[in-house]
This record gives sequence, structure tokens and C-alpha cells, in this order.
Amino acid sequence: MTEPARVLIVDDHSIVRFGLRQVLEQEARFSVCGEAATPIEAKRLAEACRPDLVLFDLTLGGRDGLELLRELHDLRPTMRILVYSAQAELVYAPRAFQAGAFGYLMKDAGVDEVPEALATLLRGDRYASDAVQRAMFQNVTSGRPLPSATRDGLSDRELQVLRLMGTGLGTAEISAALSLSVKTIGTYRERLKLKLGADNALQLERRAADFVRSGKI
Repeated sequence: MTEPARVLIVDDHSIVRFGLRQVLEQEARFSVCGEAATPIEAKRLAEACRPDLVLFDLTLGGRDGLELLRELHDLRPTMRILVYSAQAELVYAPRAFQAGAFGYLMKDAGVDEVPEALATLLRGDRYASDAVQRAMFQNVTSGRPLPSATRDGLSDRELQVLRLMGTGLGTAEISAALSLSVKTIGTYRERLKLKLGADNALQLERRAADFVRSGKI
């Protein structure tokens, strides 16, 4: 009999981890080997329990997880990482795939879709919604960028700062959250104003709030 695939769940909400574990434990093909709520726990368990699959939320404690996603991929390149996130897929899915993810599933799709998505990764295939697949196909065939933040030339860090601004955090709070200096955050804000065509701080903050609300820039 084939051994079940080992799954590590990375999400900072205990109720989400509980629900995912309940769904996966009903499947003979999966075995949950660990749960992590922080980046430190995620990296420790990725080494300790050597999972075949990782269910990964992009925002742990409110932070964007693209950097952690890259670290996990580099730590164990054989792991197949499925991002399970509430973040807008047309903005974040392309970045997640570039960072090492093998699949992207929106949380509003529900937990019932998770086993099939993981099974797809186990077969060596990638998993994404029809909308993401269409956008990527159009990008390949037309040479046009995906309809996402990449069209504005935002780096992952700039996108991260923009999202945190949109949640209502000020410069000092973003500085503390990202362990960067206030001066550095100020530089990112100025770059964002230039790239997004905002004339002043108030316009930038409104654009950031709109981004968090709609997932569009």
C-alpha cells in the first residue's frame, strides 16, 4: 500500500488549520505531519517533518509571505507548495509561482477543493483557477503582462508596503512589522507614489485602501 503524502499546514488562524486537518484526515492519501502559525515554526517543521506537500497562507500575522515562500522552496525544493490564500489571485498568483509555489487556491473556493488541488500537485502538475490559467495563457501568447500589479512595475516589497498601508498601518507601524527602518519605508512610499501616479500621501493611501478592498491596483 502506498504511504500517504505528508502535509504541512502553514496558517496563522487556528480555526483554518483545524478545518483543513479535518478535511485531509478523511482522505487516506494524505497525512498531516505538522501545523505552523509563524515563519519560524514553518521553517522548523519543514526540516523536521520533511513534508511532501505544504498548504501555505500568504499572510502570517498580517505579513505577506512571498519571502517565506522562497525560503521554504529553497530549504526543500522537492516540497510541492500550494498557496491557500484570501489575497487576490491575479495579483499574487504569478508572484507566488515565481517564488516557488506549485499551486494557488483562493480561500473562498472552500476547503473541499483542497484535496484535489493537493492531488494535482502530487501528480507533478500545477494548480490554478481558470481565471489565472487564462491570464497566463494570454500572457504567453500575446506577450502582454498579466492583469496584475506587475503591470505597474511594483516589486514584491513595494506590493507588501502598499497592502500594509491599505490595512491602515502608518509608516512607523509598517517599519516595525517588516523590521525595516522608517527611512526605508518612506523611500518605498515615495516610489509607490511615483509608480502609481499619486500626487500626495492622501492619494496614495486611498489607492492602497482600494487595493486591499478590491484586489486591483
